[in-house]
Amino acid sequence: MRQFREMANRRKIRPRAGLASLDYVLILGVVLPMATFVLWIGPRIMRLAYEMVCALVSWPFM
Repeated sequence: MRQFREMANRRKIRPRAGLASLDYVLILGVVLPMATFVLWIGPRIMRLAYEMVCALVSWPFM
């Protein structure tokens, strides 16, 4: 009975093996392109938001 418990405890640890490489691939394949896109489109979004705020603030005075 004791051997069965020891084998069950070892099995709990094993399914985690190799997931670090999967995390690495997901970071390179998903997060890095998303960050690149945000840094590329970010200045345009900030400029458009600034123009929208300026238009909303200055609208009553036009």
